[in-house]
Amino acid sequence: MKKVILLAFFGLLALHAWPQVVIAPMNSVVDVKALNRSYPMAVSESERATVRDLTFQKLISDYWLDFRRFLKKNNFRPDSSFLLSTELYVRADGFADRLHYQYTIANVRPSLKTEQTLLALLSTYLTKHPLPVTSSLVWTTFRIGSQLSIMGPSARKTPKGPGVIGDLASAAQTTRPDTVKKILFANLELEQVPPIIYRFVNVEEISLGSNYLTSLPAQLTALPRLTRLDLMSNRLREDSVFFTRNTVVKAINLQKNNLTQIPASIQENRRLESLWLGNNDLKELNIRAISRLRRLNDLNLYNVGLTQLPKTIGRLKHVKVLDLYYNNLTTLPGQIGRMKRLEQLAIAHNKVRDLPASLGKLRRLTVLFAHHNRISQLPDKLQRLRTLHVLDLGYNSISVAPPVLKSFSTLEELALNNNELREFPSMLTSLKSLKKVYLSSNPLFGREAMDSPYAPQIKALEANNTQVLY
Repeated sequence: MKKVILLAFFGLLALHAWPQVVIAPMNSVVDVKALNRSYPMAVSESERATVRDLTFQKLISDYWLDFRRFLKKNNFRPDSSFLLSTELYVRADGFADRLHYQYTIANVRPSLKTEQTLLALLSTYLTKHPLPVTSSLVWTTFRIGSQLSIMGPSARKTPKGPGVIGDLASAAQTTRPDTVKKILFANLELEQVPPIIYRFVNVEEISLGSNYLTSLPAQLTALPRLTRLDLMSNRLREDSVFFTRNTVVKAINLQKNNLTQIPASIQENRRLESLWLGNNDLKELNIRAISRLRRLNDLNLYNVGLTQLPKTIGRLKHVKVLDLYYNNLTTLPGQIGRMKRLEQLAIAHNKVRDLPASLGKLRRLTVLFAHHNRISQLPDKLQRLRTLHVLDLGYNSISVAPPVLKSFSTLEELALNNNELREFPSMLTSLKSLKKVYLSSNPLFGREAMDSPYAPQIKALEANNTQVLY
């Protein structure tokens, strides 16, 4: 009877066992084409350099970063560094079915014993750790290619120089902590901010990027001379990030973390000038957290998942550079015209159809990147932009050159490439400051621009020292 019970018990265990992931060298896979048909690419060729592409790049990058952390916890330390090209075949729930690999540099590979250990750990990791995909990204099987770097003991080059500390050993050994101006602790596999940092009271710049930090203590920004703080590529969430009130920190980089909101205590950095939040998953923008930062002039919101900007964006009256690349914006609120000090606005790679007329109120605007959108025209009120130097409208839906272009007397560079222009924008010949204009990939020229009816206009522009790229 006991024997039967034991058999039944182990039978249940077998039913609930993790499915085995197939790991094989790429050159040993027989019918790759059939396999690839069952697992289409997560990002198609037409989706390259889109929000979807960037999302998957971050997913797989974070996934392999966690794998390297897993290797460390399992005491895997290869004698040398090597690089793997991988193709991961994944189910819709994120769990891997297969992994194909090859060494990117053929003669740079580990010993057989090291390789066997690595593949065993890789199998365990893939079996128990799904790629964190959501139903909004995938709903069927897929595959994704990437590079997996495995670092040996000497892979990291320790930064050196006057006033620079580049590793924990140097930090412990120095007898003159008062002379240290820079602490560069990126890529040290740190899971917490090392307490030894606090002995360097004159430090001005701290880099803790590309580690495994999950929290940021307020004590760090209590260092009296700290001006720059790099926290890029960690695991920080908004409820684990704390800043103490200070008037010295000027630049903070929080790109590629796990933020879903701007950390509330960011406003404690009273003289903050630059805040980079790109490649997080904010979805919405809480202006209240940063509206009191009267010196904030550089705000990076690159690929943070925004579908709209709040009307309160107009409160950021001191921002000079606003980066909104790779979001899902379809419109811009009229209140953006209240950002009176704005000099550079980047809204490329969104889904914007119309620019608000209120942009004409931005009298200091010198650069507008609006390529890769769905814009067909420009509002006439943009004629007020008397200091515009660069205007990029490439990859849009413009069939007739916007008449307002003739008002941009200070324009030096204009991109209208990859649109639907069927007539030459003749007003360009009146723009005396224009140095470069992009017109390629439009229907107006046919196969050869200089054999088209518009060759005289091109020559007129070139005679005015304007470079025409067609």
